[in-house]
Amino acid sequence: MKKSKDDFIYTIEDDQDVVDCDSEKASELNPSFSFGDEDVTKIKDIGWSFGSTSVPETDTLDEIIKRHGGLAKDQSLNERDDNENDAEDFSDSDEEGDKSDASEEGEQQPNNTSANETTEDTIHSENNGFFEDAKTDNTTYKSFAHLSLSRPIQKGIANVGYSQPTPIQSSVIPVALLGKDIVAGAVTGSGKTAAYMIPTLERLVYRPQKVASTRVVILTPTRELALQVHDVGRKLGAFVSNLRFGLAVGGLNLRTQEQDLKTRPDVVVATPGRFIDHVRNSPSFSVDSVEILIVDEADRMLEEGFEAELNEILSLIPTKRQTLLFSATMNSSIKSLIKLSLHKPVRIMIDPPKQAATGLTQEFVRIRKHEESRPAILVSLLRKISRNQRVIVFVARKQMCHHLRIVMGLMGIRVGELHGALTQEQRLESITAFKNLQVPILLCTDLASRGLDIPKIEVVINYELPSTYEVYLHRVGRTARAGRNGTSISLVGDSSSERQVVRSAINSAAEMSSKTQKQKILGRNIDWAEIESIKSDIDSKKEVVDQVVGEEKTAKELALAERDVQKAVNIMQHQNEIKSRPKRTWFDDNSSKSSKKPKSNHQKKKAEVGNASWSYKKTKSDRGVNSKRGSQRAVVKSGAKKAKKMMSSK
Repeated sequence: MKKSKDDFIYTIEDDQDVVDCDSEKASELNPSFSFGDEDVTKIKDIGWSFGSTSVPETDTLDEIIKRHGGLAKDQSLNERDDNENDAEDFSDSDEEGDKSDASEEGEQQPNNTSANETTEDTIHSENNGFFEDAKTDNTTYKSFAHLSLSRPIQKGIANVGYSQPTPIQSSVIPVALLGKDIVAGAVTGSGKTAAYMIPTLERLVYRPQKVASTRVVILTPTRELALQVHDVGRKLGAFVSNLRFGLAVGGLNLRTQEQDLKTRPDVVVATPGRFIDHVRNSPSFSVDSVEILIVDEADRMLEEGFEAELNEILSLIPTKRQTLLFSATMNSSIKSLIKLSLHKPVRIMIDPPKQAATGLTQEFVRIRKHEESRPAILVSLLRKISRNQRVIVFVARKQMCHHLRIVMGLMGIRVGELHGALTQEQRLESITAFKNLQVPILLCTDLASRGLDIPKIEVVINYELPSTYEVYLHRVGRTARAGRNGTSISLVGDSSSERQVVRSAINSAAEMSSKTQKQKILGRNIDWAEIESIKSDIDSKKEVVDQVVGEEKTAKELALAERDVQKAVNIMQHQNEIKSRPKRTWFDDNSSKSSKKPKSNHQKKKAEVGNASWSYKKTKSDRGVNSKRGSQRAVVKSGAKKAKKMMSSK
């Protein structure tokens, strides 16, 4: 049977083709968001389907691990018995062992910083006449009441528990209320979602309500961020009369979204691809009345290859509008986008925090020659943390994240995982279980964790330290928020970049101590006899891990086969209805979009190796390998000739 484009509707509904996100890329989610129990209920009530025929991977994997003897132990945890020493000795021993590496990194670090500063300064000087000065930037508001907001918005702010505006909110809200275009730079934890949502909702309080129309479009690069922005907007606008929000993102039921957008909600939160899809293919959805366009994480969108989509959206919506563009970085890559989409924008930049929170206790575990013992060390640490505490474990790669989940399960420790290889439903389930302490430990990558704001995260563990101190600050910033105390534990290997992060943390703490703001930095000692025992236990389970991976792969294949069968049945039963639907037009497919993504350093090196010119100078080993290959080809040719002769004789 020949497939039409309409057949792919079922694939999108069932999440069969999910773009494999790159977990190593940095992304930023709204830190003011937290999933509530009502969020999952709300999604189910309004009919968003995550794919009814899919098999929940989380439950399936847990069942497989249980069959192999895992997850049986009680995760009651012992009191901490590891010794803690002052981190000064920890740092000094590193300094002695690697002064040359430290000097090299000390020379390289300022170059990177100055390059970024030069880029931003150059943009600012080149566009000095393009940007409009904001006299309200330096004004600090101690209360939202001083911003002259309407009563419904003030009640919404009190509803979400905000008490004092953050610097980005204090700077953006007054300018946005004047109707000016804004280019704002702010990092995770700055409260930027509320910074653009509050003035937007304030304007919608006075909107005409006789004719329903979509007046605000908010674009985000990821589905998770869109869901969070949608939730924050509903909570802040809970007391605005007849205010309706719409959501247009991939991974959720397409037909349900179409029905929702037909009602022309006041605010539409969307990802670029799905937004264009609905504008083109949803007959009753119109963007002719859009008055405000908000682009969140503009730098991330360009990194993900959404430049063409953004230009298309700018051509679809009215040119007479207010545009708010938010980005963690302001470099030359978004310069053309700013000039194309904004008119006399006000430039607002909020510097990221350079130091960890005062209530944070930073602990470092030096492993040096025990790199292979990282999983065992993690098991030891998790066994010493109360199960009533929420623990986030940062892992560099999603493959390692999933591997550690299996290993922890076999060791009797129940953990969740959060990374780009999971489906939308699995991510939501992981976050909800973590929030409700059903699974108190969450393994996650930097991409998935950006903006994650689960209340009362007590411990952050860096299974692998990041390459920069800025990313380290972002990770440990998940705990010790809002004046609370928290602990971070970092495994420090033998690389110079990891030791540089430790030095930066120690220097920062020393600087704060001189300002009467004391910070605790400790070197954590490990019982290596215990670690060796745990490592031996983990090593003995390597075959079991392989069996679990194999069974999990088989379960996935069976689930996909069942889904294909169900899809074929749906096509046969509803063939006439499918053919009667108008053909959908697509702006871009996944392959062409991924080809537009900027290449990573690894991809660039791989391309350079592939395009490198051949060298005909061979070593002795090369000649040996080539001669062996030549002999193998000769044997194959002779065998083929003999077979041909035998066939001809017959």
